[in-house]
Amino acid sequence: MIQIALGSTATRSPTAVRAVAHVTSPSSSSVAQPSGSDRPPKKNFVEVTELTDITYMSNLVRLKPGHINVVLILTDASKQVLLRKFAKEVYSFSGSPTLHYSFLNVDKHSQWMDSLMESAPDARPSDCLDEEEEEDATSNKSDYTGHVLALNGHKKYFCLFRPVFTGEEAESSRWSDEDASAAGPSKPSRSRSSSRQKATTLEIHHKLDRLGLWMERLMEGTLPRHYVPAWPGLDTITPQK
Repeated sequence: MIQIALGSTATRSPTAVRAVAHVTSPSSSSVAQPSGSDRPPKKNFVEVTELTDITYMSNLVRLKPGHINVVLILTDASKQVLLRKFAKEVYSFSGSPTLHYSFLNVDKHSQWMDSLMESAPDARPSDCLDEEEEEDATSNKSDYTGHVLALNGHKKYFCLFRPVFTGEEAESSRWSDEDASAAGPSKPSRSRSSSRQKATTLEIHHKLDRLGLWMERLMEGTLPRHYVPAWPGLDTITPQK
């Protein structure tokens, strides 16, 4: 069983935040080592650093040759759930000295993902858009929550993980509705609100269900690579409301 506790420690700059996800180390007898991970984890936690205008250069643009930064895209609302799931999925690969882990908050840097996708059109095939993404594309506002990027700063390419859904959140939602009905009609509005909240949380959680398999392909070098002429700047921060 993996237990994750999230915390944050301030660096020298007050605007640079480092989020550390502590994961209880699973026993070797219960968890198989992924085929693409040649070194077991050395620590019982995964360190995930926020990409900001201060950490951006060292963690991407000037990343050492042969090193890759695996970046989770999230929002303020999804941060806690996604970071915990992210740490669980990448933990088995955290022993690799060439992999680094970060997250980018699109509530602060809303234009960065759009700029990156515009510079690599092959990363957004039209036939891969589902109904929700088509609706977002029409409104010119794409939802990148739960996307993961493997960024090679030196060679200027990235690999892209798109969120997937297993359907478990729908089953849980149906169970919640049935449970609310069995509870009686005393507080229907509160029960429905609770069910919707649980479904939303589960939906966000399951976005990264297949990230571990994607990480294996990343280590094997079999993922498609999308090259960019230059990395977008991260100097524009969306004003907080």
